[in-house]
Order: sequence, then structure tokens, then C-alpha cells
Amino acid sequence: EKFAAKLDDLFTTNDKLAGREQPDITGLIGQYAHGNEPSHHIAYLYNYAHQPWKTQNLVRKIMDEFYKPEPDGLIGNEDCGQMSAWYILSASGFYPVAPGDGVYAFGTPLFPEMTYRLENGKTFTVKAKNVSSTNKYILNAKLDGVPYKKAFIRHEDIMRGGVLEFSMIDQPVTTAFDEFPLSGSNVRSVAVPVIDGGARVFSGKSTVSLTTITPNANFYYTVNGKTLPSGEWMLYDKPFEITETTEIKAVAVGDKNVRSLVAEAKFIAKPNNWTVNIENKYNRQYTGGGDEGLIDGIRGTVNFASGEWQGYQPKDLIATIDLQRETTITKLGGGFLQNARSWIWMPTRIVFETSMDGVTFTKAAEIKTDVDPTDMKEQIKDYVTTISPTKARYVRIHAYNLGKIPAWHPGAGDDAFIFVDEILID
Repeated sequence: EKFAAKLDDLFTTNDKLAGREQPDITGLIGQYAHGNEPSHHIAYLYNYAHQPWKTQNLVRKIMDEFYKPEPDGLIGNEDCGQMSAWYILSASGFYPVAPGDGVYAFGTPLFPEMTYRLENGKTFTVKAKNVSSTNKYILNAKLDGVPYKKAFIRHEDIMRGGVLEFSMIDQPVTTAFDEFPLSGSNVRSVAVPVIDGGARVFSGKSTVSLTTITPNANFYYTVNGKTLPSGEWMLYDKPFEITETTEIKAVAVGDKNVRSLVAEAKFIAKPNNWTVNIENKYNRQYTGGGDEGLIDGIRGTVNFASGEWQGYQPKDLIATIDLQRETTITKLGGGFLQNARSWIWMPTRIVFETSMDGVTFTKAAEIKTDVDPTDMKEQIKDYVTTISPTKARYVRIHAYNLGKIPAWHPGAGDDAFIFVDEILID
């Protein structure tokens, strides 16, 4: 009942999705997003909660509302055919919630009759007596003419060939089945520990704690990348403090000395006490960890979606760094990414200014970038220039966006991105 109630909450909530923006959040029912293919099994989970009529109602709703013969009639994007595969299987009246276990949970058939021509030469036919737009609930089922009381069918039953026949009705039926698919295994396991150290980047010190959902488990951990034999791991007894960049590895150990997999986390001590003020807001999907991502010492990889990059579209990057005190500066720069296939280009030029009071700024350097906009290679480059020793408290960077995507590019006319991971000041 509690599991079913949680599913009800997912499909009926009015709460909006929060956090990092996801492009596949389409086809919403509550917070269920049919446009996000890894969600496709969720409507079938009511079978595991012994309430299959709710699956039947939802699956028919999804088929009716999110698949239409129109130019924009398919919710989400067709990743390798998964959107269509879901529809075909669901129209058959069943779906593999966990494909590896060979079990297909029942949903609701869409057509009066469907036939699969199997690779072994046999056929498997699904019939749905009285099915209609309103008759979407299963009254009863038969397999090869024999009453069938399971809310699922196994792969081997399908491959033997035969006829699965549903009788359909317009009202939910709570007694149609008396056997339901199971979730779980007989394998003894311990959940990996959660390493909680607050923010990924910290100033001064941070407190680290270990938890797991496995009751009565003990924890063992190491710090700074030391993968030691089990007898040399430290026993965790309470939260501990760290004051420098620290890598933590931890395991949970349960009954009969069953160990979890190793969890890993790295917490980074901020290399300075600087602050930053950003003029143009970065893209919500590419935050680089927030405003201070520009001065936290964390560098990006060629994977633009890995989380270290801060993206600006269509405006320029304009940021002012407060060094907190008068400082002698000899080098200025920034780290940037180009991935032209994904609409990300190096800035066309980068201008640096310095100031003592944060009001009056003087130009200190200008860098003209040298990566060809037509270069489709994914690449990172630090643009750094040496300047005459200059005393300043504030540094302002202005990295100029390419602007509209050129005519030769498939995205021609749309807005280009600038991706930056760090402002570099020596």
C-alpha cells in the first residue's frame, strides 16, 4: 500500500520539477515524464504493488495522449526506437519492466488482435475481447483457453506460442489476478555507503559523515586515495572534519561480513577566498557548480555535460572577481571549451580589466583566440597572457560570444554558446 501510494504521488503531484534542466522532460503526468525513456517502466510498477488496474488506466492514457499521427505527435525524441518499442509492447498488453528477468508485466491491450511471428517459427497471438476507448480494464485472462490469474507472462511462455486472451471492461477489476510479479532477489547484499561532506567545494573545513540504508552496518574508510587491504581501513564511528582537499573511499559491512561495493567521493578545499559577480546569467543546464564555479579550481573535461562547465548563450561572459585584498597580478586567463557540433565555440576575444575600488577599471590585456570556428574537434584551451606586474583588488573578464551560428553549420541562425570552467589569475 505504501509503495502504491508513492506511485500515486508521482503521477498526481502538482509540484514542478526542480534542479538541473533536462531536455527530455516531456509528456508529463504529475512528475512522470514519458519523454524520458528510462522512465518507461514506471507505469507498470502498480503490478508489483498488487494494483494492476492503475497500470491499465495509465498505460492507456499514455498511448492515447502521447502518440498521435501528427508532426509533433511523438513525445520526446526517438532514442534508438525506444519510444516506438514501448508503444508496440504496451499495445500488446504487456511490457518488460526488467528485461533481464524474462517477465512481462500486464498493462492493457490496444487492439482486438495482435500476432507476433516468433523467430522459432511459432506465433503468439494476443486477443482483447470488447476492447474500446472505454473498455481498457482487464476483466479476466486466458492462456490457450485456460483461465490465467497471473498479472504477468514469462518470456518462455510467449516463445512456446499460443493465444493470450483478455476480456475487457470499462471499470477497474480488483480480482482479475491473484499472482503478481516480484521485485527482489535472494542474493545477500549491503548497500554502498553515502559519503556526505556537504558541498563539493568547501572553505575552511567541512564535516564528513557516512550512512547506508542497510541496518546495523559498520563502515570502513580511507582518505586521499589509499586503497588499503580491508584490515587497514579505518573504522568509522562518528563524523569527522577535513580541512584540505580530500578523497574518501568507504565500504559498508553487514551481517556475516558481507561487504558493499566501494563508494568514492572527493571534496575540494577552495584554493582562495575570492568572490565573483557575474553580469549575464549562465544557462540553467550548464552551471559549472554555480557562480563560484569560475574560481573553485575545478577543471572541465572535453565532455561538455560533465558538470564543470559554465555555459553562456547567447550573451557574453562578463564577470568581476574580488581578490579581497590588494594583489600583485602577473598573469590573466581563462579556460574554455570548443565543441562546434554542440554549438559551443571559443570566445572571439577576451578582454581583462583591473581595478582597486571596483568602480574604475583599466584595461590590462586582450587575447584574440586562435581556434578556427570551423574546427569540429572537441578541445579545451587555456588562454593565458602575462602582463606587467599590476596591483589590483578586482579583475573583470569579458569573453565575447561568437553570436549567431554561421550559415555553414546545421544550427545556422541560432545562438552560440561560450563554455568556461575557470578564471585564471596569478
